[in-house]
Amino acid sequence: MSSLPLWLSIEPEGSEIRLLLSEPSAGTSLKARLPPEPADGRALMMLLEALSLWYGLPLHAVLDADAGDVRRRPEHWALLLGDAPERAVRVEWVAVPPCRKHDRFLEGMGAFADARQLISFAATGQR
Repeated sequence: MSSLPLWLSIEPEGSEIRLLLSEPSAGTSLKARLPPEPADGRALMMLLEALSLWYGLPLHAVLDADAGDVRRRPEHWALLLGDAPERAVRVEWVAVPPCRKHDRFLEGMGAFADARQLISFAATGQR
């Protein structure tokens, strides 16, 4: 059994919350579109814990910190994701920075797409 964690993206998108679960070395194993608001404030964390238990692996969840609802109501999202058991679920708020200009000094060395893919696969199982 792999010691790498599961990876789950949490993307609040207006009328829904999108989830994408990735298994180590296998890639995407679950995609979901959920209503924008859980009926119970504990539901999201319970879902994350259940996924971790289902696979028997730790889960690393990544919340889109740039999503409109997250920016408008960070306290709400902190409550929804606040009680993660340390050993099973880790939650990180991530805002993807805008693309930066490439260093001209490194341009002549090529794109290194294979290297980027190798790192991505090692970290998330995504190809």
